Amino acid sequence: MTIVLVLYMVALMAIAVRSTRNIKSIPDFFVARKGASTLAVAGSLVATILGGSAIIGAIDTGSKMGGAAAWFMLSGAIGLLALLPLTQRAYALGRYSLPDLIENMYGKGPRLVASFVIPLAWIGIVAAQIIASAKLLQSFTSLNYNAAALISAAIFILYTIAGGQYSILRTDFLQALLIIAGLATIVVCTFCNTPDLVVHSSAFNTAPGFALNTAPAFPFNANFAPLDLLLLLLTYGTTFTAGPDMFSRIFCARDAKTARKAIFAAALVLIPVAATIGYLAAFGVRFEGVPGARITSIAQNVVPAPLLPLIALSLLSVVLSSADTTLLSSSVIICGLFRKKESGEQNESKPLFKARLVILVNGCIATLLALHFTDIIGTLLLALAVYAGAFTVPVLWGLAGMRSKPIFVNLAIIAGGLLALAGKLIPATTGHTKDAILIAAFVVNALLLTCGKIKKT
Repeated sequence: MTIVLVLYMVALMAIAVRSTRNIKSIPDFFVARKGASTLAVAGSLVATILGGSAIIGAIDTGSKMGGAAAWFMLSGAIGLLALLPLTQRAYALGRYSLPDLIENMYGKGPRLVASFVIPLAWIGIVAAQIIASAKLLQSFTSLNYNAAALISAAIFILYTIAGGQYSILRTDFLQALLIIAGLATIVVCTFCNTPDLVVHSSAFNTAPGFALNTAPAFPFNANFAPLDLLLLLLTYGTTFTAGPDMFSRIFCARDAKTARKAIFAAALVLIPVAATIGYLAAFGVRFEGVPGARITSIAQNVVPAPLLPLIALSLLSVVLSSADTTLLSSSVIICGLFRKKESGEQNESKPLFKARLVILVNGCIATLLALHFTDIIGTLLLALAVYAGAFTVPVLWGLAGMRSKPIFVNLAIIAGGLLALAGKLIPATTGHTKDAILIAAFVVNALLLTCGKIKKT
């Protein structure tokens, strides 16, 4: 098993090193010279979305959410479909990253604010991938959590530094196929090992060594109400409509039509994957208290030994496919703060070393966070809530063709982000105070943009 994982990581690094031959400038490194096909963009979208925090984290919530964990991917599919009518305008206004898009809609001031706030939030996303990877390696090896986190971080940081966007696009499609194949294999094996589970979803017949538990139901249950779905759509689903990683995929496409086809294809793929995740989350209640990731415990108990290397490769792909994209996305934004106003690709070859250095520093900070926080979903949702509260409304507002004065856009971003952060961090209180604060982030954001709206002449 260890040999298979090592050979796979060596192969990915070889692809990354080989990709360096195509990297001569910043456009090559950041957006693969805007030449990606529909399959490449769709594969990268799917691989990025099915990251460790989405799959491993969602299945780990099985005892609380059960089948309702399917909403993580379903909300993602809804978010992608909402992005479709905005794709043409986003492609036309963007260049490398979301702050480029914001500058073209609102000016340099909002771009500067976005360039500071987004990387701060996205550090949490990168950290969530490291946490997921560490839990995965814990399950398949004898490594402790800290060692597993350090090894995981070193691999994908070096991989991203070496190949940039070229290597990411080349490997993401393969990794998406591996992820889906691995999930399908686990589900089929659970059906074969516990056939009664298919008919009686609330009463689990246990195999030797399994603990009898009852999984919460889909679509709603005592731990996941309609209000929770609304909050998930606001703080998670909207990042698939207005998130930096989605726009980074769009900007790699050869044209807007290619990007639209890729987004639609990715949304369709997420629907059956969502059902798979919900099923495995419910099945996973049998594995309370297991070390490492719960999905690996499921696989090790139901998948035949000859197929376990496939599962290991699939789960490693889960982590790497999302980690490299999120790390590169946030690093591209940071690089934008230092990029001089130059024209032409020839001049932009100089900052490549600086871009790689930013990726290294960014990855090291995320690693430190991952060593101190081990809750995948908690870390993920905290980071995404801050981002969504700050940027969802301004981005969608601008892409819809409306404009506001830069000072009001800045206030909306800061107020929305702070309210969302407060809503996630304050201690639990009576009623729905936390929920009300999260919703208020979007309301205040929209009100500030409305107050500063510029009338069309």
